[in-house]
Amino acid sequence: MLDVAAYERELRPLLGRAAGYARALLANRHDAEDAVQQTALRAWERIEQYDAGRPFRGWWFAILRNCCLDMLRARRTARTDSLECIDLPDTRDQGDVPPDTASLEAALRAVSPAHREILQLRYFGELSYDDLAIALAIPKGTVMSRLHLARKALAAQMRDEENPQ
Repeated sequence: MLDVAAYERELRPLLGRAAGYARALLANRHDAEDAVQQTALRAWERIEQYDAGRPFRGWWFAILRNCCLDMLRARRTARTDSLECIDLPDTRDQGDVPPDTASLEAALRAVSPAHREILQLRYFGELSYDDLAIALAIPKGTVMSRLHLARKALAAQMRDEENPQ
């Protein structure tokens, strides 16, 4: 089990990538910041469950992923409970997105959720194959094949956006 100082040493290098990953999932900078903070607290509360024989990064990103998914579920529930759910504005921070990333974001939204998730964890979170296996609770071989297929799907989607028919 990690003490406070060791936890902070493990956590600090992850915060930037964690914020990027959460922003990619939640499409809102403020929600992403909240998710990272909430994850830091949740992870500390569950620190006794951390297995020091496994990578901290994968364990922590699994908690972050679950926190983001909880926030997305809560958002969806709030929208369906609201009478005004028919014409809600887009909650993404449009000013945060550089113009050259718009096509990438559109292509990511167009691939399957499983492909989008593994790509976001790999590239926004910079997770290794081992970390991805832990975060997604799947075997490393499945990580490699899913990531390969996800890259192909994203490339095809990007080609389709560049050359609409």
